[in-house]
Amino acid sequence: MQNTGDESISIALERLALTLGESGAVPVPELVRALERAAERLRTKTVSDELPADLVTQAEASRAVGVSRQAVNQWVRNGVVRSYAGSGSTSRYGPKVSLAEIAIAANRRSRDVPFASGRRREVLDFLELVERDADTLAREVRRAVVDDSYDNHTPEQIRVLAEFVVASMGLGDEQREFTPEGLTLLSELEPSITVDTATPFGGLADALGVLVRSARGNAGFDSPATALLALFGSATVGALYPDERGDVGRNLRGAAREVWGEDWVERLLDAVFHVGGLRPSPLTRFTASLTYLDNNRFLRRAQAAGVSIAYSRGPGPLLPQRFYGAPILRDMMRDAARPPEPWAFTPESGADAWPVQLESGANPFRIVNYEYALLDPEIHGIRRYCFSAPDARRDLRAYAAALSGRERHRYVEYAVEVLTRTLLQRNIELSAIDSEPDFDWWKDHIIRSSQPEVLLGLRDDRARKVAHALLVSTSLLPEVVEAALTDGSLRDRLRIYIKNLEFDVIDARYRDDARRGISRVLKTGGVALDETEARAIAEREIHAMLA
Repeated sequence: MQNTGDESISIALERLALTLGESGAVPVPELVRALERAAERLRTKTVSDELPADLVTQAEASRAVGVSRQAVNQWVRNGVVRSYAGSGSTSRYGPKVSLAEIAIAANRRSRDVPFASGRRREVLDFLELVERDADTLAREVRRAVVDDSYDNHTPEQIRVLAEFVVASMGLGDEQREFTPEGLTLLSELEPSITVDTATPFGGLADALGVLVRSARGNAGFDSPATALLALFGSATVGALYPDERGDVGRNLRGAAREVWGEDWVERLLDAVFHVGGLRPSPLTRFTASLTYLDNNRFLRRAQAAGVSIAYSRGPGPLLPQRFYGAPILRDMMRDAARPPEPWAFTPESGADAWPVQLESGANPFRIVNYEYALLDPEIHGIRRYCFSAPDARRDLRAYAAALSGRERHRYVEYAVEVLTRTLLQRNIELSAIDSEPDFDWWKDHIIRSSQPEVLLGLRDDRARKVAHALLVSTSLLPEVVEAALTDGSLRDRLRIYIKNLEFDVIDARYRDDARRGISRVLKTGGVALDETEARAIAEREIHAMLA
């Protein structure tokens, strides 16, 4: 009842502001500036007044995060992190600090090897080798690496994002992803790197579900980084299939091994990260497969700022089928002897399961999303992961109900194991939203967010035919407002709504949900749990969902 009242108040306030502007009672530009100032003051007040739930002494923070007490003290004195009086604080222990903020400060640096000339040479050597199987793609990525004038920024990308934000301005049921005009613009975007699906590599890429398409039927990629991701996906999952398309994947895997040896997986992901930084794309369309493959690059780019936020209706950390994907879980449920690689499955499990034929929740690339990203200890920074508990409960119960007694027991044990692994990661903050209405429109659409980027999931069936998600560079946001082909009043509203994609606003809402009890924190970021503690939380959560 309270949620309905809050929503009514919110809608009433928005309508009041619109009425004031549309009636001319207040000039629209002045109204917009006043609302922006009010929003900024409220955000600033919230940040400065609220007390985090994870307050500890500076000594406790230094021990938990693994840094010296002197470093924590310097961060407080220099204003890098805030200090709080807290309840029960005494002069003996001094001001308290937020454990998550200390962990973020400790990880606010990139530990990646720079894209030095030697690394570039390796990428170029690899591309030269793969020209035998993917000639056009290899040449285009090579050009992106060596040509400093390479640019795939187009005015159409700005307009597509503007259409998304404009459609999101609706109230209630009128809140949409795209207007019909916006959907047309999205479908007419041409890939910057095209692939002929009639070639052996094109057929493999098509079957793996890594190609985006335009309304004209052209297939390919919107950026050099996603083209490299396709090569990575082909050399890993693609190489598992026994037919001639799998032969292409095995050739690509051989080329990677020739250049990088046994470290080829990590080095190829390095190449994706560095090429993505060298030639960023302001707006990139993702398929479901690319969404899972790209999380390594996304989190590595986010680590310099120290924190990222992800929202999910189908959380892999609780649902084994969404953690492993269908082929691997099928092997696990029947005790099949799997190959040693994390992404690998037996030919029997993958015989009828090309990624493009599966719904996104069963995609075999989902394992990459976790093993090489969310649960990767080499990627630093706090990773806040918030899931919809009602959706997770429905999926967990439905999958378990379809199994026999022995299989059901095994499935539940896998769910506990995966959640335990997640809770054991010091950098992960895991939270749940227990009320379905509280997992709102924006949470449903923000797959993951950081200071430099936000990944927007598309849920509308018509939009899903074009792309599963849109990766947006936040540096693009000011251009969206300036280039908007609309009247002044709508542009002023656009200037407000575009802030929904800014990380500071997303982060403020996340923390406000925790403060008001809308979200329930299972584990705080920066806190290290032992095996017993993590498993106890996991068992309690999984069994409560099944009860």
